[in-house]
Formats: sequence, C-alpha cells, structure tokens
Amino acid sequence: MKSNEKLEFNSPVTEIKGIGNKKKDLLENLNIFTAGDMLRHFPFRFRDRRKFLSPVMASDGSEILTSGILIRKGNRRISGGRSMSTITFRGDNYSFVAVFFNMPYLMKSLNVGTEYSVFGKVSHRNGMAVFTTPEITEKGSEQDRLGIIPVYHCTAGITTRDFIKWETEILKNCGSLDKEWLGETLVEERKLCSQRYAYTNAHFPESEHKFAAARYRLVYEELLIYQLALRSEEAEREEDRNGKMDFTDPSEFIKSLPFTLTSGQRNAVEDIRKDLAKEKPMNRLIQGDVGCGKTVVAEAAVYLAFRNGKQSAVMAPTEILARQHFHDMSQAFEKFGIRTGLLVSSMKESEKKRILEQLCDGDIDLIVGTHSLLGEKVVFHNLGLVVTDEQHRFGVRQRRALAEKSSGVNVLVMSATPIPRTLASTVFGSMDFSTIEMKPASRLPVITRGLTGKTRNKAYAAVRDQLSKGHQAYVVAPSIDEDENLNSAMKLYNELKEKFRGYKVSLIHGRMGKDQKEEIMWAFARGESDILVSTVVIEVGINVPGATIIVIENSERFGLAQLHQLRGRVGRNDLQSYCYLINYGSSSQSEERVRIMTETSDGFIIAREDYRLRGPGDIMGTMQHGAAAEVSNLLRYQDILEAAGDDALKIISGSYKDLDMDEMNRRIGKLSVVDNSNVI
Repeated sequence: MKSNEKLEFNSPVTEIKGIGNKKKDLLENLNIFTAGDMLRHFPFRFRDRRKFLSPVMASDGSEILTSGILIRKGNRRISGGRSMSTITFRGDNYSFVAVFFNMPYLMKSLNVGTEYSVFGKVSHRNGMAVFTTPEITEKGSEQDRLGIIPVYHCTAGITTRDFIKWETEILKNCGSLDKEWLGETLVEERKLCSQRYAYTNAHFPESEHKFAAARYRLVYEELLIYQLALRSEEAEREEDRNGKMDFTDPSEFIKSLPFTLTSGQRNAVEDIRKDLAKEKPMNRLIQGDVGCGKTVVAEAAVYLAFRNGKQSAVMAPTEILARQHFHDMSQAFEKFGIRTGLLVSSMKESEKKRILEQLCDGDIDLIVGTHSLLGEKVVFHNLGLVVTDEQHRFGVRQRRALAEKSSGVNVLVMSATPIPRTLASTVFGSMDFSTIEMKPASRLPVITRGLTGKTRNKAYAAVRDQLSKGHQAYVVAPSIDEDENLNSAMKLYNELKEKFRGYKVSLIHGRMGKDQKEEIMWAFARGESDILVSTVVIEVGINVPGATIIVIENSERFGLAQLHQLRGRVGRNDLQSYCYLINYGSSSQSEERVRIMTETSDGFIIAREDYRLRGPGDIMGTMQHGAAAEVSNLLRYQDILEAAGDDALKIISGSYKDLDMDEMNRRIGKLSVVDNSNVI
C-alpha cells in the first residue's frame, strides 16, 4: 500500500504494509482475505502488562510482569534426550529464575549484565520464584511493550507480532472505519460506540470499560447480521410450497438397524415424517447432546428422500467429519442401493469432476461434504433434502445457499449444543426443533475425576490401564499463544513418549497445516497411534470408538462448555470411559467447574452453569469473530440478541433510512460457519 492511499474493509490484504503474496497465502488458512477480515480476526486472549510486580509478592499460578538483570545462564541435558535452560535474574532485593526446555538457542540471544522484562506464570520452589517458558524482552526495547497486549490465533509462518503490526496499520489507515454503516439513528438509539472506537479497543484496549463498550458494539453487529440473514431466509421459505414427499414410512430402514432407537430418536423420526408429508418444506433442528444418536435420525430422513426419488446433501463443518459421515453412511445405506459420494476440497480435480458429473446426472443419491457443496459448479439432478451438522454454530447463510440449489428443499440441522426453549424462537426463528434427551442404553456415563498437579500421575496410570486393554487415549493441552502453546505441547509430547515407551504417541499443534492435522487425526481413528496429544480444540472431531479416556491438562483454562464437548470425544461405545481434569489453578471458579463436571453430564445443566460462572466477562476474556452466534454465548448475550432481533425486523420494514444497505448485504453474504474454538 502506498503511504498516501487509504484502506477500505474490502481492500485485499496485499495492500496492507508488510504483506506480500507469501503472507497472503498463509492468511487464507485463517480465512483472512481483506482488511476487514483482518480487523475481525480478534485476539483470543490478552496479556496484562500494565504494571511491574515483584515475583516475591505474587501468588502461585499468577501471570505477572517483572524485571531483573541477567546474572547467570546455563544449559544441561535431562532425561529423554531433552535440554533444560536455566536463567537467573536479580531484581530489587529479590532473585528469580526462568526455565526453558529444548530451547538452547536462547542462550545466545540473552546477555549477562543486561536488564530484561520477564512476563509469565510464576511459581515458588524452595523459596525461589520460578517462571517456566516466560516471555523475555530487553528492557526498554521496541518489543518491551507496556499495557494490555493482544494475543492472536496464528498459523505457520505468522506470529502474534505480525498481527499486532498489521492491525495497527489498518486502524491507522482504514477509511471504512469512519463510515457509519449502521447509520446515526440506530447508533444513537442503541447507544453504540463508533466503529473506529470499537475496533481500536477490541484489539488494543486502554481499559476494561472501553473494551466492554467495544465488545457490545461488535457483538451487536454480529447478531444483527445473523438475525437479518435468518429473517430473510424465513421470508423466502414462506413462498416455497414444493416440499411434500409421498412416501413417508421409515420402518424398513429402522428395522435394518443393529440396535433399538431410543424414545427421543423415535420421536424425532416421527417429527421428520410428519414434516415431509406437508407441502411446506421441512425446516427442523435436531438438538441433542454428544453421543445421543442424532446422525441415525438424519439417516432416516435421507432414506425417505431416496424412496421419493430425491437426492440428499449432508454438510459437515470439517473435512475430517465429512469423511467420517461418508464412511458410516455408505455402510448404512449399501443394502438399500443408495449411492453415496464425497466432495471435499482436498480431493483431486479429476475426482471432483467425476463426482460433480454423477451428481448432476442423478447417479449419486447422497452427497456428503463440507462447504465445497456450496460451490457454483455443484448442480443437483433433484435435490430434496439438506442436512447440516453444525455443532455449536448456526450457519444460516450456508443452509440457505445449499437449499437454493433446488425448489422444495427440506432442511434438517443437527446441533450438539443445548439451548433453552426461551431462546429458541430468537435463535432459530420459525425453525421447528426436536430434542433427543436420552443416550442409547448401551452408552455408559463417562466417569469424570478432578486432579491437581500433585496428583496428575493418577490420570496417566489410568491411561496406561486403558492402553493395556487395547484402547486409546486423548491428552489435551490448552491453546495459549503460538510460542508457549508449541513449547508446552512439545514438552508434554516428549514426556508422554518417555513415559509410554512401546506405545505410539502422536501430536497435533496449532502450527500444523489443516491437511497434516487431519491426517494425524485419521491415523488415530484407524488405530495407528495409541495416544493423541492435541493443543487444538477437538470438540468437533471424528468418532473414535477405541478412545476410552481423555486427560485435559490445565482444565482451569477451559470453560465448562468446552470441557463438556471435549469429554464427548470418549464414551462413544459400550465400554466404560473416563475423563480426567488436571487443575493447576487455585481459584474457587476453577474448582467449581471441576465439581460440576464430576457431578453431571447433562448438557442443559452445564450450559446454564457455564453462563452463570462466566458472567458478563472481562478484559482478560476472549474475543473471536463468529463466536457470538455460538449457543453458549447467546445465553450470555440474550439482551443483545433480543435487541438485534427487534432491530432486524425494523430494518426489513424500512424503518432506518440512513443504513448502508450495500455494506449490510455484503456482511450477510459473508456470514459463514467458522471454527468454533473460542467464545467472546
């Protein structure tokens, strides 16, 4: 970008200073294509570097900023072929130590006699304050920033420092920030801060108060766009009267199942059967906790569509989940002659072309895929049913785009996140919904136990016991930032490789590409590894029946809803499964989360308690674009959601004349299902 040119929301990222074609390609992995996309890539946490504190005065586990002169450094080999670097600092009337593992190169970059700022979590051992893998910057250097510092989700080749530089550049030069697309009338009525104020304080907040005002504006914007898309979809569906199917008897399919449906599953199938007998196309959500058997209900709908000569499309949020649906459904439908196909982005072009031709010619009855199904080249012969597996997200735009590929398309949505009926009409509009409350009788409740750092070995003894029986294990580390995240993951991975010699331990971390992550996950699903260590959220993962135990390190860093979704990765067979929560925190809230997890597996109770514990949130919480429409946050932002719903109806009726309709429609068009790893 030339120095005298202004950026706009729709400016390509290559117009941002410091971004060339190489960085552009990397940013596309994060769905960042424009300056506006970059602005809406919010920090997922903040570091509070506003004031210095003596580590002697800090409590164990607290994150602090301190400083000292480096007086000694050393590096030594430890077990497992690893190295440990120890750096000693002297402050005013105190000394402290920083410890790093497998980072000997640090010794060359740090100099004895130089004063450094040290930021990280502190603990006390034998009277000495110890930081493990802290951030060290030379005192007074450009990197030694004071204030509230953002931390961003990154990809290989891009760091938080890159994002800080780019976001600063956009905030300085983006002309779109000074154009009020909501119009002055709506902004004044809702007492919203300006766009520039909102984005500036979302990335670089000066105080908790300013961050709260920014978050309110941005959450309102997101929920308003969501509500506008929802109301627009409803209006279009009201005019469609071509959804009726003549054959609505699923008994043959149900009899073919190797198990008996629960009452909740039977009721959901009956709801679908009645919907398909009507002229107005079905628009139904199947809501049920992880492992309740939503997929087999969707399969019954696919069977009915097939018996009526209609094609079905099943859209999953990730390629790995799409592949699993394709595998399972191909087996379930083979006996009925239902021809299945898979369409995902990683397929070879020749393979995609063949699938598209078969789909258009009517030689495929069921197509399973990801958002690849939304492409313009995807043409159906006679589409009659769309099933979307959306987990915690509600992709209005995706359902609509897929359903628009034919008239009279029936829509079925599966969601694993519970939502109270009091919010249902606001969230889903006119969508009907069925709830599956009971899990199959063969599914045993997951036994959940809380441990501390001192008793964590009990968890790994339980892992060894499960491995000895031929089962598999997940071990989850929290996502922090790109450097600390990777180091903690590697440390844990190396520890478990040493501890579980003779077993195959695999690792997924945030710097890996999507394809590499999915290949490792698939290998685990095929039983090619015994323990999967993951630093990325795996709530939306494939079904691995062989996994019977999950260990969640630093469970205090996860919300209740996240912990519940993670626990749902096990207990997906008739074997007893276990979840161990290792809590290193000392707060009453983290202990309360562990207590709730050990006492209940009811998703409705957990969603309610998650909302109660998190409350309105604070500046050390997270901010992620696309997360406001997650159910756990709709509870949190119920008042904003209701306001957005009211305003959406007024906008549709033409009440606000100064709204920028072009920008509004552009945002509705970009509404998409995103990774659901964080909450605002």
